[in-house]
Amino acid sequence: MPSIAHILASLALLLPATVVDPSAEWSWDSGWDVASLPSGAPLSGTTFDPAFVAEGLGDDTWNQVRIEQRVIIRIAPRISGQSFALPSPTPDFPRFRERKTAKCLPIASIAGVQADTPDRLLLITRNRKLIGASLDKTCRARDFYSGFYVERNEDGQLCAGRDIIHSRAGANCAVTKMRELVQDDD
Repeated sequence: MPSIAHILASLALLLPATVVDPSAEWSWDSGWDVASLPSGAPLSGTTFDPAFVAEGLGDDTWNQVRIEQRVIIRIAPRISGQSFALPSPTPDFPRFRERKTAKCLPIASIAGVQADTPDRLLLITRNRKLIGASLDKTCRARDFYSGFYVERNEDGQLCAGRDIIHSRAGANCAVTKMRELVQDDD
């Protein structure tokens, strides 16, 4: 992320190097170069065209500078040894049920992802919660076997119905809904 010094340095480059009196008479033949600049001028060792600066100072219009920043976040799949796949329903393993959860999830809280069903990804959060993220009808969860990318929004959240995730294989899918998976106490 650029610091304030980077921004100020780029703005300083837009300012003229020296102030030239626009009413002064001079021509291309007058021999303006670095030797005729005041001592301490920042352009030592280069030729300088004061006509260019004088034309720029005479105009009161300002050009607009826009600085844009884009942050893409990668969510990696879980390591195979740390699988959180839902086990088959047998008496020895706990069963899970879906529960309503918030529409949005902080991106920073996502620790990993893996495919759950053909149209749903399993998001594993840093506090060990399991969130099922349902994908668009045209999307397949197996396209996201190597994780996904998401563009960071102003609020830093991944929201159902708003955000689009991008797989490394090139698939783009919208997240349609999110449900928390909790252990069934039956």
